[in-house]
Amino acid sequence: MVKTVVIVGAGFTGLPTAHKLLIYTAPKVTEKLKVILISPNSHFYWNLAAVRGVIPGAIPDEQLFLPIADALSRHPPENFEFILGKADRLQPENNSVRVVANDSSTREIVYDQLVIATGSTIRGNLPFKPLGTHEDTVTALHSLQKEIQNAGSINIAGGGPTGVETAGELAAAYGSKKQITLICAGDKVLHTSDVLSSVSQTVGNDLQKLGVEVIYKTKVETTTKETSGQTKLVLSNGESLTTDLYLPLFGVQLNTGWLPPSLLDEAGNVQLDSYMRVKGTTNVWGIGDVGNLEPKQVTSTDAQIIDLAENLDFVLTGCESQIKEHKVADKKMIFITLGKSYATGQISWWKVWGWLVAYIKGRKIFVDSAPNYVNGKELRHKPM
Repeated sequence: MVKTVVIVGAGFTGLPTAHKLLIYTAPKVTEKLKVILISPNSHFYWNLAAVRGVIPGAIPDEQLFLPIADALSRHPPENFEFILGKADRLQPENNSVRVVANDSSTREIVYDQLVIATGSTIRGNLPFKPLGTHEDTVTALHSLQKEIQNAGSINIAGGGPTGVETAGELAAAYGSKKQITLICAGDKVLHTSDVLSSVSQTVGNDLQKLGVEVIYKTKVETTTKETSGQTKLVLSNGESLTTDLYLPLFGVQLNTGWLPPSLLDEAGNVQLDSYMRVKGTTNVWGIGDVGNLEPKQVTSTDAQIIDLAENLDFVLTGCESQIKEHKVADKKMIFITLGKSYATGQISWWKVWGWLVAYIKGRKIFVDSAPNYVNGKELRHKPM
């Protein structure tokens, strides 16, 4: 009898989880193990590098987007199926997921175990994360690259890592040729309690050196597209700005709208127990941005992948009593790069040397490690 694991989402958590099950668990399952991976994207988007990838010519498409089918081809074909489509309904009581394929056909898939790994998107349909199909994402990326190339002024809202790094990358690439403005809600960039003040201060100073104008303690209240093609921004401080290009890079929108509301909290997060299982279910699991256990940071994904894959291994091999709780990371780790020369970071409560962060991340934003990650040969910081 076949045991079927359905994984919805083939991003930074879904694809590695599939690899781990196919490499380590499939040979141990007495019955045949079938892993079904569902995603509308034929390619894995290495969006860690999107802050630089949005700049025309900075990173080739083939380094940002890697074929998923090629990555799965290392596994026996009888053990996996890759479906290009989007899950639009979950019925836990029937152990079934309905999928709308990219060709508009529908299919009901029955599972023994289900993993929800659908992640999140950036507001405004900006291509800093996957958007629909691979073709949709590439088209949006190329369109944004063209807008950036033609813009004389670019205003970015969001003082978190994505907004800060995008502002820094743009300023490093274009210098005084473009007016780059960053609008932050807090009184400093990276304004959260777990980020060292010295790290925030260094990033703020580096942005200033790069020529970025930073507006603090301010939010964008409304936006209006002008007939000229520019965007008018009305700010919370009473002022208004007109810009050639506006990038709202604050917060994420969770891709959990297809799930029963009973499985979600008020913010749309999937409610997980300490084992990463969805509360109220016995065979549904959550991983990555969709979950409510820890912050939406890629630095948390290695541990989540390892723990979830191990628990699924226990369940699928008849050792469910051995499943283990996922230990939520108690150390803050953040590396911020602003182009290739300016950088700083933090591990736990220690500030990391800027030159080290620039060397580790700033040179290539990890695009050189993407092939091994996508092909299931290694995680970001740990062996597969």
